[in-house]
Amino acid sequence: MLAAAIYAAFGTRLFEIQKIDIDGSAETLEEQAAVKTYMQDFLGGNMLLLNTAEHESTLIDQYSYLKEINIIRRPFHTLIAKLITYDHIANVQVEHEDGSKQFFIVNELGSIASIGTTDETLPTIVMDVTGTDIDLPTTMSTKEDEAGADSEVNMQNLSVNQELLPPDILETLLDTKEKFEGKFNMQVMEVHYLKCARELHLFTERYFFVWIDLTQDVSAQLSKLKKSMTQLNIYEAPLEYVDLRVSGQGGEKVIYKLSE
Repeated sequence: MLAAAIYAAFGTRLFEIQKIDIDGSAETLEEQAAVKTYMQDFLGGNMLLLNTAEHESTLIDQYSYLKEINIIRRPFHTLIAKLITYDHIANVQVEHEDGSKQFFIVNELGSIASIGTTDETLPTIVMDVTGTDIDLPTTMSTKEDEAGADSEVNMQNLSVNQELLPPDILETLLDTKEKFEGKFNMQVMEVHYLKCARELHLFTERYFFVWIDLTQDVSAQLSKLKKSMTQLNIYEAPLEYVDLRVSGQGGEKVIYKLSE
């Protein structure tokens, strides 16, 4: 019986690879096509002898912006390659010095997952790049003027899978938002990241900002605000902003401005 099983597995066409299927999201269509082309060489081979781990490693090296590429055997003749992307975790609105704006969705790596769209289920980061040398290549596009003729305009653009925010900065921004909401039971509507100043401004549901210095201990700054609430009621005061960036004696200094 053992000999018969071995013969059936390796001496017949019982496990011959006859079909390649690719499973992935709409944003990986180009990668799906490339992976399918790569796997065409497997057709006619024995799926039991295929070193899937080796080929998964080769493919993920080529597409390192993907989270995983898994090659799955489906008896008796099909191989499935599953392409897994990193989760989308934030909308990013980039604001330029000239007043123009760009909209992106970024994933866990801080890389662009989508351009020109937003997801209402995700938190929003407004990134001010004024005074920075952020790499936004200029491309040429056309638009129709009032006379109906096409005229060229400069448009700044980035490509999908290109890093927009360093992962550590992205993590800090979103983690600070969650800490503030948990500590003060107040929703943060937008997270404003001032790239040049290295500051974080939380825009709250009560329409005031909380200014935080990203070069200092963020948790300490939030704790300073918590302690100050014996004198400053952030739930009722008509605030314009609360500034936690300035360190005073004992690190307890909190500056704020009331709305006019």
